[in-house]
Amino acid sequence: MRDSNVVSFKCMSKIYEALRRHDDTPFSPAEPAPAPSFATDRFLIAHRQMQSLYRSVEQLIAGSPGGAMLMFGSAHPGEGKTTVCGSFAATLAQNFGKSVLILDGDRDHALLRHWGSDKDVSLSALGKSPESVLQGGKRLGARGSISVVPLGSLIGSAQADSPELGLLATIKERLTKTFNYVLIDAPAIADVSWITSIAAVTDGVILVVEAERTRWPVALNTKQEFESGGAKVLGAFLNKRRFYIPARIYRQL
Repeated sequence: MRDSNVVSFKCMSKIYEALRRHDDTPFSPAEPAPAPSFATDRFLIAHRQMQSLYRSVEQLIAGSPGGAMLMFGSAHPGEGKTTVCGSFAATLAQNFGKSVLILDGDRDHALLRHWGSDKDVSLSALGKSPESVLQGGKRLGARGSISVVPLGSLIGSAQADSPELGLLATIKERLTKTFNYVLIDAPAIADVSWITSIAAVTDGVILVVEAERTRWPVALNTKQEFESGGAKVLGAFLNKRRFYIPARIYRQL
């Protein structure tokens, strides 16, 4: 993954090394951030970054039958996890014609508010009739769509042995047969420590790390927490990265 903000699982150590070096290096004046290639939606980050993330994920999950269930996680609230998840969902639907289901477990439910809601759909109802949720989703592009269902009851149970956790594992196959992608906007580990149990049900975790805020030991510890819980960490997205040298030099690195 050569994109500026997307780092594969194989290259994750470079993120931690970059964060460690930043801890030891004084700040320098930053260049102005480049304007996004399009800004029609508050949850769209730079278009090229999301396309690169899509290609990287497709390579990492190649060979998996049906669709994929992915979790966007972070160490602390406010690292941009919801924005990255929403941007990825919008790019999947609008540019690649994918049907996307977002399971919104974030405490602010920004994605639920933004794309409309199925507030009354429980996990059991979703498992029985995911097709109806698909049909009620918001259309983006010629073939894509986004549906959002809250995970409030599951997250609010505050325990790793919740019956709904087992239900999520049970209905996963049907969800991934109905939708091309199922994305979980999870609460931060600092808020819900046992979120790693939900992550273990998914096909992989994308760890969102805010540049110049999250220290490298914290990022590394978060990765290890997910893995110790049985989850597969696909990679990390370095969010809000600032460039201190011209982009053409970065491309040669």
